[in-house]
Amino acid sequence: MRARRPALALALALALAVPAALTGCGIPPDDHATLAAPGSVPFDLLGQVPSATTTTLIVAPTEKATIFLVQGERLAPVQRELPAPVSVQSVLEALAAGPTATEVQLGLRTALLSPNLMNSGGVSGGIATVDLGQPFTEIAGRDQIVALAQIVSTVTGLPGVGRAKFTLDGQPVGVLRGDGAVTTDSVSRDDYATLAPVPIG
Repeated sequence: MRARRPALALALALALAVPAALTGCGIPPDDHATLAAPGSVPFDLLGQVPSATTTTLIVAPTEKATIFLVQGERLAPVQRELPAPVSVQSVLEALAAGPTATEVQLGLRTALLSPNLMNSGGVSGGIATVDLGQPFTEIAGRDQIVALAQIVSTVTGLPGVGRAKFTLDGQPVGVLRGDGAVTTDSVSRDDYATLAPVPIG
């Protein structure tokens, strides 16, 4: 029993020395957890992520427009969704793009096969002016009449447009009507009545 007393005394001395040392270092003994004030903690240790900026996607308005392709030996109207407001230029660009893959499977085609057939288009006084490119003159015979019928029927489908006239690289040019006659005047859908879509019903 005597041999164990020094060890016991040493243990008690250490137990009393630890609180005293903590007090001497300025850290008060506490057996409860204490939350630090947020302002005293570095930002990146708080686990907070700066809020992301919300981006609003702006969708451009569109309008439906009708362009005319070909089915068999007659014109066939199809719908396109184009940026608003729809113009002569935008419907000509849609027409130049030709039929979709689905439309081709349905038997639709176009006589406007080559690039640069139509340079530009505008409208004044209810008459659309379409400037044709030189490659347009290379469309042969009946296909040229069909191509003109596609263009005329498409542009005269726009509000306020009743007729169309043509230029070639900016110069006035005569075009074929549906009956094969050449005219330098403006033309309308009536000039290509034999190619008009088959009435439904």
